[in-house]
Amino acid sequence: MELNDPHHGPIVDLIAQARRVSRDWSGLSADDSAMTGAERDVLDFLVFEGAATVPQIARNRGVSRQHIQKRADALVAKGLAEFVDNPAHKSSKLLEASIKGERAHATASRGEAEVLQRLSGKVDPKDIAKARAVLQTIAKAVEDSA
Repeated sequence: MELNDPHHGPIVDLIAQARRVSRDWSGLSADDSAMTGAERDVLDFLVFEGAATVPQIARNRGVSRQHIQKRADALVAKGLAEFVDNPAHKSSKLLEASIKGERAHATASRGEAEVLQRLSGKVDPKDIAKARAVLQTIAKAVEDSA
């Protein structure tokens, strides 16, 4: 696609809107432990699935171990998660949500629920399905070019 392609602008605008939603969604946490979307994804895993090693989380999320390691380190630095001994493997620690992380997750989830409630009935499920399909197509194209 060339830069002057008439489809270029709308796709770039869609990506910008998706980034804005992601950034604003990440900001719904009402305390000082605001997380990026990627950090929230890791914290979601820990809250819903329990403690796991970085490689286990990476495999589950379909991303690199290094990607998860950076997010894990950020969560630990913010006090939202901690590394604990792994009884199954001496050198591979488990990452688990801290009490502060569980509270931050609950706070963010309440904020998200309020937004979702306001959206209820305002967005046609067919439009959501179309938007999801378009974003999946863009994500696949980006992934294939990386």
